[in-house]
Amino acid sequence: MSQTQTILATTVYGQASGNYDGSSQDWYSDPAQAADYYRGRGGLQTVTFSLDQFEGRIVLQATLDTVPATAAWFNVYEIGDGSSVPLTDYHPESIVGNFVWVRTNVTAFEGGTINSVTITY
Repeated sequence: MSQTQTILATTVYGQASGNYDGSSQDWYSDPAQAADYYRGRGGLQTVTFSLDQFEGRIVLQATLDTVPATAAWFNVYEIGDGSSVPLTDYHPESIVGNFVWVRTNVTAFEGGTINSVTITY
């Protein structure tokens, strides 16, 4: 039975939501549980990015540590190039790794909407 976690909920440029204050170009989402959080779920997970006229870059970061507040995070996947060319995309990507937690690092956020970033395992 698969499980889906929301890494980043709908975030509109210029409107405060979650960890986004409505004006920052660079910020992190809260950590979300990944496949290895439950031990034995395997290392294959699918991350889905849903974007509408998004201008910026989203880097998916992961950790093998069990405590996200003190974790060593590393980059796993990147979407968007930080340019001012708007990106509208529904993009699923299979990621392999025994990650315990994942989060997004949004940089150069200058417009558009992040509809969602989810992980399924």
